[in-house]
Amino acid sequence: MKRRVFALAGCCLGLFLCIWPTVAVGQARITTAVLGTGATDKNEIVNPATEFAPDTPKIVCAWTAQGVTAGTPVRGVWIAEDVGQGAPPNYKIDEATLNLPLIDRGTLTLSKPTNNWPVGKYRLEIYLGKDLAKTVPFTVKAK
Repeated sequence: MKRRVFALAGCCLGLFLCIWPTVAVGQARITTAVLGTGATDKNEIVNPATEFAPDTPKIVCAWTAQGVTAGTPVRGVWIAEDVGQGAPPNYKIDEATLNLPLIDRGTLTLSKPTNNWPVGKYRLEIYLGKDLAKTVPFTVKAK
């Protein structure tokens, strides 16, 4: 009887260890992503907004994640969706990848182009590993 209990416990433990990485990765998500014009040392957004002026010096996204493990790559991709003659539709402006240390929050920043931001629609895509975790839309409007 004891051998069966130990065998069953061993099978359950083995099954758990086989599926555990999948469950942990599947639970990883971006819980908040807020845009603004700056961030504090504690990754709190300054001047939160989803609409920016063409001469805004930089656009910052402060984000928090849940269910991520140390070393998880976080990639931010800044995209100009529709900015008229400023760029082709869905033009990738820039991207950056961070590998998470022991924290679950951070910031992504995009600086103003030399000739200001073209007026139009933009988005920031945030990936955890290879998976798109959050899309954050924003606009640039003339004053």
